[in-house]
Amino acid sequence: MEFYLEIDPVTLNLIILVASYVILLLVFLISCVLYDCRGKDPSKEYAPEVPADTQPPIRLVVMQQGSPGTRWAKG
Repeated sequence: MEFYLEIDPVTLNLIILVASYVILLLVFLISCVLYDCRGKDPSKEYAPEVPADTQPPIRLVVMQQGSPGTRWAKG
């Protein structure tokens, strides 16, 4: 006696969808391990990264002409 399992087409589609997401996740994790999670090829040499702390801060200078209250005093 042979046993056949009938699967609903919607259930089969869900199984295929979940399996494809799992495969994509595994491919992503393997590539992340191989490429150091930064998108850099480990077989190539890169210049050393400059830490953000050594860069000088950006300063904003606003120049104002005239005294601050002259525009509002006219009204």
